[in-house]
Parts: sequence; structure tokens; C-alpha cells
Amino acid sequence: MTNVQAGGVSRSLRVRPVTTERDRRILVRFPWRIYRNDPQWVPPLIHQRERELDPERGSFFNHGEAAPFMAWRGDEVVGTVVAWINHRSNAYLHEKAAGFGFFEVLEDYSIAEALLTAACDWARSRGMEVIRGPFYFSMDDSPGVLIKGFDQPQVVLTGHTPPYYAGFIERFGMEKYRDAYAYRGDLVPLQGDMANVPRKILRVAEALRRRAKVTIRKLRLEDWDNELAIAMEIFNQALGHMRNYVPMDETEFRRFADDLRVILDPDMVLFAEIAGRPVGFSVTIPDINRALKHVNGRLSPWGLLKLWWYRRRINVASFKILGVLEEYRGRGIDALFYVETARRLLAKGYEWLDLSLVAENNVMMNRMVQRMGGYVYRHYRTYQKTL
Repeated sequence: MTNVQAGGVSRSLRVRPVTTERDRRILVRFPWRIYRNDPQWVPPLIHQRERELDPERGSFFNHGEAAPFMAWRGDEVVGTVVAWINHRSNAYLHEKAAGFGFFEVLEDYSIAEALLTAACDWARSRGMEVIRGPFYFSMDDSPGVLIKGFDQPQVVLTGHTPPYYAGFIERFGMEKYRDAYAYRGDLVPLQGDMANVPRKILRVAEALRRRAKVTIRKLRLEDWDNELAIAMEIFNQALGHMRNYVPMDETEFRRFADDLRVILDPDMVLFAEIAGRPVGFSVTIPDINRALKHVNGRLSPWGLLKLWWYRRRINVASFKILGVLEEYRGRGIDALFYVETARRLLAKGYEWLDLSLVAENNVMMNRMVQRMGGYVYRHYRTYQKTL
């Protein structure tokens, strides 16, 4: 317990575990206090966030455990954090690692210190040797705090934080774990004409199409289960070389895909095939955040009407996944995906494309995006601390 003097009155800072459904509701709604004057923040859907944190309903709890905490001054909540352990991931990677996320705090370092201390103490008590974050229940789920781009829009499946979060985490003694970038590619200058795409990229893509007889097809929604099986196999094989990557199991992959299904445009989910064999796929989704920011986290009848209205006016897309089987890498299939995606986006009238998030050690992807004219508009960082 920390005692703090405020206006001559002692107000103790207390960190308590979250143990009731009422506490979880308070935790989920606390970010509205942090971001109420931030035009770039997009409120999460309250019912989804409550489901994620509920041990009885959240899919994470099938293979993990979590300890949510809230910091209080008197009867006022001033910060939140959730420490968690993914036992499946630890078994696969042969490590003892915990994570932390849902980290939200007023601009007062003493609160951040108390919350992070509680998360570290809990992880240490479970025998963990390192803690990393911030992440939501996965090392790939909205990772990091912002380092650059506070005045830029928050797109789907990325986070948004105030400028002081990184300083608080570093002051606590955490060190950089990994940086990741969100790139922006402006489509308006192309004037709807593929002839304005860099010629080198077009030449590579067309040469590949002729030489390797690669065909590109869109997602077959009517064959959803088989398409998911193909995508999961490619996804797990293609990302196997990435740092600390843990293959997704069928339940986890299906949950993620089913959540996305309601916003997918089949024209922008592409599969590459050679002689009928799927060898890669890419996923670009409309940035539903352009509509979600208007519903304030609540899908009431009025919220659903606003969501429908603004969804029809989305002019931003987000390129989220690109996977190519290892034996077919380096042949230009990635360039073919970019060209085909650009062709479809221009036909649909999108104004700009987000590519996120690209890890700093994904050298080939960073290089390719930069060659196509993409530039970093948001920079994220995750941290770790030895326990």
C-alpha cells in the first residue's frame, strides 16, 4: 500500500485483484477515462472485451490463466493491468514466460509502478522467469505501446496508447523486446489506374504469373470450412520462422477467423495456387474502426444503425496477413499479392491502405513495402523484464 498526499489529504493507493463480474465491467470501461479527449482512439466493443476476460467464456482460458488487477485511490479506479500465462505457448517454446496487457493508467508513475509490480509479483509466484508486454492474451494480439504516430488513426486489430506509457514502462526497468510498424500506402495518387503502380513491381508480378503459372483466386465463402483449413496450414508453415511463433490450433484459428468473417470482403482475401495447389494467401480487410469509432463500444439498436451507416463509407483497408510456403518464397509471389490487392482496392475506390503490423525483424516484408512506396506512420514497441 502506498500513501499519497493530495491537497493535504492522505489518499492511499491500493492495487486489488479483480475477482467479480462487477469488477470486470469496471476494468473494461476504465479506458474511456484515459481516452475521452483523444480523437484517434477507437473504443473496443464492450461485450467482446468482457467475454475475453471472463474465465467461463474467454477462449484464452482453455490453455492459460490470468490475473486482472485494478489500482484504486479511495473509491476511484486509477489504473488497470492483466497479467497472464499461456501454458500452451510456454510448453511449445520451452520457456517460462508471462505476459501483461490491458494496461491503462492515469498520468502518474506511482500508479503504473504499483500495477506493474503486482503483475510481476503474480508471474514470479507462478514460477515465471520473464514477463513481456503489453499484449492482449497473445504475443500477436494488438502488441505494444505507441512510440510514434499518436496523431494518426488507429486501424483494426492495432492498439492506441498515450505518449507517457512507454516512459512509464521503461522507468519501471523493462527493456525493449520487439518493435513493429504500421505502414501507410496512399492510393489516391494512383488515380484508380494500375499503370501508376511502380513498374518494377508490375513486371515482377506479371513475369511470375507467366513463368510459374501462378493463379490468384478470391475466398470462397460458400466453402468456409475447407478454406479455413487451407489458410491455417499455410499460416502456420509460413510463420514458423518468426521469433517465438507458436502455431495456432484449430480452435484458436477458427475463433479468430469467425470473428473476422462478419467484416471480410471475399474479393480481398486471396489465395495463390500453382498447378491447383494452394501455396500462399493474403488477407486485406476493410478498416471497420472507421465505423466502430462512432458506436462508442455499444451495439445497441442505435449503435447498430450507426455501424451500418458508417460501414458503407469506409475508405481505408488494412493488409493484415501474407503467408507463402517456404519452398515458394523468393519467387515474387508476395509482389503478385500486392499487385492483385492494389487492383481490387482501386476498383473499389479505397483512398489508402494500412499494412500492420510488420515486425522489425521481418526484413523482406519491410523492404517490399518500402519499395512499393509505403511509409511508417505508426511505430509500436513491446517490452520484457527478467523476474
